[in-house]
Amino acid sequence: MALKSEQHARTRSILVTIIVASVACYCVGIIFLQVGNQVNQPTRTPTITQTATVTYTSAPPLNLPTPVVFPSATQTSTVTETWTPTVTFTPFATRTRTITSTETVTETAPPPTETNTLPPPTVTQPVDPDPTNTIAP
Repeated sequence: MALKSEQHARTRSILVTIIVASVACYCVGIIFLQVGNQVNQPTRTPTITQTATVTYTSAPPLNLPTPVVFPSATQTSTVTETWTPTVTFTPFATRTRTITSTETVTETAPPPTETNTLPPPTVTQPVDPDPTNTIAP
């Protein structure tokens, strides 16, 4: 068991070492790319550029007579409100439940029928009179 845990620890340390080394290689590669881009850039030389600017000056204003404005009728516009139809969201009302009668089947007793049966015989028992104490001879 101890041998197996040592193998797991060794495998884990090897994998961690590989990951750290690959991250370091990526960082070095990015640094080389940045340095390489700066080396291939042409050197900048300062240049002096002059731009000609044209400035326009206006002539002095002329003294012309001012135009005469005659009074005129003032135009007034009558505003008429017009209805413009617009699309309006109208939610549909939910359906109202209506009570409907449903037929239910109920069992009914069958109608009485005539049967020929004899009435039970009535048995009458004779009633003994009260016994009396009589001595036999």
